[in-house]
Amino acid sequence: MEVVEINPREWGSFVIRGVAAVLFGVAVLFWTEITLELLMILFGLLVIVYGITLAAYGSTRPVGETNTTLTLLMGVLVVALGVVAVAMPYLVAALIVTVMGALALVIGAADLGLAIFSMKGHSHRGLLALSGILSIILGLFFLVYPLLGGMLLVALYLGVFAILSGVLSIAVGIALRGEAKET
Repeated sequence: MEVVEINPREWGSFVIRGVAAVLFGVAVLFWTEITLELLMILFGLLVIVYGITLAAYGSTRPVGETNTTLTLLMGVLVVALGVVAVAMPYLVAALIVTVMGALALVIGAADLGLAIFSMKGHSHRGLLALSGILSIILGLFFLVYPLLGGMLLVALYLGVFAILSGVLSIAVGIALRGEAKET
C-alpha cells in the first residue's frame, strides 16, 4: 500500500469539489421530485440492462440445462419492470417506498415486541421500544404518503449528504491553503 501525501498547493480542487457538492445538495433539496424521477429512470435503465443480460444468459445455455427457461423468463420480466420504471418513475418510486414502509412496520413491531416481552436486561428495553416506535411511525408515513416519503428520502440522504460532504471538502481546501501559505 502506498501512502500518498496531499500537496497543500492543490487546495483549490477541494474547494471547487466542495462548492459543487453543496450546490448539488441544495438543488436536490429544492428540486427533489425531479431528482426522484431521474433516479427512478436510471434505476429502470439499470434494471433493463440487467434483464437483457439475464435473458441473454438464459438463451445461450444449452436446452435442458438447469433453469435455462426460468432464467430467460426472468430476464424478460426484469426488462418489463425496467421499462415500467422508465415510463412511470413515480409509480415505481411509490412501490419501492411502500415496500420500505411495510418493512419498517414489521421491524418496528418486532422491536417493540422485544422491548415489551423481553425478560432479561432492562437497560436496553427503553431504547428498543423507542426504536420500534420510530420505525412504526416511519412505516406509517411511507405507507400513507409514498411519493412524499420517496422525495423525503432523496432529499435527506442525497441532498444533506452532498451538502455536508461539500462543506467538509471546502474545510479541507481551506486547511490546505493555510498549509500552502506556511511553506
